[in-house]
Amino acid sequence: MAFKTPLADQMRPQKLDQMVGQQELLKPGQPLRQIIDQHVNLPLILWGPPGTGKTSLSQIIAREYQYPFVSFNASTDNKAKLTQAIETYPYQSFVLLIDEIHRMTKTLQDYLLPYLEDGHVMLIGSTTENPIMSIVPAIRSRCQIFEFKPLDDHDIESMLDRAVKDIYKLDEKQVEPKALSLIAISADGDLRIALNILETIHAINPDKISVNDVKQFAQQQHFSYDKKATKHYDYLAAYSDSMAGSDTDAALYYLAVLLKNNDLPSVVRRLREIPYTYIGLANPQQATQIVVAANQAEKVGMPKAKYSLMFATMLMCISPKSGSFDEIWEKLDKDTEHPNAHPMPKGLRDMHYKHSEEITGGGLIDSPFQMPHQIAQQNYMPKGLKGKRYYYPKDNANEKKLEEQYLKLHRLIYNEDYHE
Repeated sequence: MAFKTPLADQMRPQKLDQMVGQQELLKPGQPLRQIIDQHVNLPLILWGPPGTGKTSLSQIIAREYQYPFVSFNASTDNKAKLTQAIETYPYQSFVLLIDEIHRMTKTLQDYLLPYLEDGHVMLIGSTTENPIMSIVPAIRSRCQIFEFKPLDDHDIESMLDRAVKDIYKLDEKQVEPKALSLIAISADGDLRIALNILETIHAINPDKISVNDVKQFAQQQHFSYDKKATKHYDYLAAYSDSMAGSDTDAALYYLAVLLKNNDLPSVVRRLREIPYTYIGLANPQQATQIVVAANQAEKVGMPKAKYSLMFATMLMCISPKSGSFDEIWEKLDKDTEHPNAHPMPKGLRDMHYKHSEEITGGGLIDSPFQMPHQIAQQNYMPKGLKGKRYYYPKDNANEKKLEEQYLKLHRLIYNEDYHE
């Protein structure tokens, strides 16, 4: 009996214009699209849920670059396979897709690094884990990271429609209205799951794709075809937004949904990040307590982790909020677009090399420790930004106290009234 290619493989895109989803990364002018169009040999990490096109794009890149393609699974493959691939292509670059790159051992990393440096291997790492948290700096620092999002239902449905017409040769009369839509919803952003569902239903009844068959199969497989809101990223966003909005009960509800769906890692990562974003200087001690609780939850694991996570979630909601860091960064981002336009005072430049004083004037700044109150009245800001303020305290008790000290220091350093 001849081997039958799975539907998901038959529908795998061969060119960029056949990719569905990820258009914020792949439309013309976007950084990832420019890398591909210009054939830049640059290590990449593609991060996102399964079935969103990471492997397909890796194969398309190899085709576009006219590079050989080698697939490697960091969980199951060993150094011998990696060595064989490098020895197979000793004099030409090739694309190396490392699936589950977050599981890559240190031995493999050390072996691979020199080949990344000289361009022999164009690494494309695929992972469902946040690379900032899960991939070691030695690899991560050499890669450009791009996040893949779950596909929306419309994109998945369009691929299902192509499959029933091009592969199964079914017409509109043989596909009941809403059947493909229900399959798309069942897949929850994963195109591979959607195509697998379609393939199974077609095997059961090759002449018709019915709504009833989809419902029955989805219920047996525990797919939530009628719950479009149960998407991982939606619930994670709702959890974060509820804490930002200080709604304790809503945040606890979304926390429970995430934990019951075994997503402890995402909750922990979010609670490590958002206290500094949402609370910040309004309550620094509580921000630290929340991060400590999140770390504790990761150590103990479920089910006991739920107690420290509820503790952290409730503190996030009840604490006064600031949000001043986002506003500060927005101003900083604008002023630092072209640093050369704002040269720093010479006295701030590095003085730890020979003749630095003669070359740059480094080290000629007044020492604050020799002045009254250990404050020197001198300019530290770059040219054109002298006296500029980035921080404007929010209306909460802690920042009001900080504002007094902040303004006192600002006025003393610059010996003048502050201004924007």
